[in-house]
Amino acid sequence: MGLLAALVVNAVGGAVIYGTGGLLTPLVAPVLGFSSAGIAAGSTAAAAQAYYGNLVAGSIVSQLTAAAMVAPTP
Repeated sequence: MGLLAALVVNAVGGAVIYGTGGLLTPLVAPVLGFSSAGIAAGSTAAAAQAYYGNLVAGSIVSQLTAAAMVAPTP
């Protein structure tokens, strides 16, 4: 599950961040499991983070986390 989640987060997240210039990032990040409180437990984002372990600044996961924490989510 971890590898698949990592691939999904990177493929979808990368496409949204770089393909749309970040315009759709606040809309897509919550679907992957990123929220204003951080990464939601049991989500695709959590599985990706568990697979990667220590994440570096500037990675796709960190960019999605930052975007979700700034954007208001219901």
